[in-house]
Amino acid sequence: MAGGASRKTPETGEPALRDSESPKDVPATGGPPRFSILVCIDGTDASYRALRHAVRIGSGTDADLTLLYVRPIDQDLRTGGMQISVVRENILDWGLELPGGTALRRGRELLVELGWLNKDWQTEFAHVDVQGDPLGDNAIVYSSPKGRSVVLRLLIAPSVAAGILDEAKLGGFDLLVVGMPEGEKGSGPGYVSRKIARRVAREHTGAVLVTRAREEGDGHLVCIANYEGSIVAAQKHAEIANRCASPIFLLSVARTVEFIPDSRKTVATAKERIEKAGIPVSGTTALVGEPVPLIVDQGRPHAVIVVSRFQKRTGWRQIFSNSIAFKVLKRAENSVMITR
Repeated sequence: MAGGASRKTPETGEPALRDSESPKDVPATGGPPRFSILVCIDGTDASYRALRHAVRIGSGTDADLTLLYVRPIDQDLRTGGMQISVVRENILDWGLELPGGTALRRGRELLVELGWLNKDWQTEFAHVDVQGDPLGDNAIVYSSPKGRSVVLRLLIAPSVAAGILDEAKLGGFDLLVVGMPEGEKGSGPGYVSRKIARRVAREHTGAVLVTRAREEGDGHLVCIANYEGSIVAAQKHAEIANRCASPIFLLSVARTVEFIPDSRKTVATAKERIEKAGIPVSGTTALVGEPVPLIVDQGRPHAVIVVSRFQKRTGWRQIFSNSIAFKVLKRAENSVMITR
């Protein structure tokens, strides 16, 4: 649990099973695993842009969406004298100004508007008590007749970043999507600031898409380094880009001219493997120069820049603050996906 927060079922007092660990969420034997996306929602326009990105990537019938609002533990949460059980069950159906309820409700309405969620889907409410917080963890699960699900989750954690990282890790999501705020002042206990978005991208061990306001562009620019892990990461991302019918462009940058043959070989190998899987590659490029400015410049015409990185650890923290991936994330004007 995030930061060791204590969660117990009200019936037994025993540690509760998280929604992400529920047996009903395990794919049925004999069927392919469902593609799962976790989207951070905080009520800002940036978070709903992130949700639109997630819907585009998840197009199809085999993707599940979880909208997550994280609220720091608050022992002084006020419920206006209402019974807390009534408040829990009506977080999203009533116009209650509880932290997170309004933001998640707006996310649900956007999904209905986009045709991703129908109001006649089966609905299930889940709750887990959190020691020291009267509201606790709450989730509403919408299930379609075809097996697709949308989860609206209000999570309690010591901090917003810790809650996002905890949920992303325990839920085993294929993709985490977080919006980068630009020019808008957020507020509220669940606000995902630029600092939090960068921390999530830095420390999460899976694929992260950090979305920006500029949404136009031609496809995904996938940057590949001269090592096997980067090629494998490019293959995995090609499957994600193919889900939303986005053209794929491959780029490898050599720091000096003597390494340009290696870069050309790298993009050629990646292209061959990706196309062998039945996914077309729209273009390949190998350039010489400093990687970060070249990647940012080459990425401008594209909707998403995709960069991979080594996984290095010091204790529990992912270390890549000085890496190419993090520098591209800081400098790019468009959305950036970091793969592992």
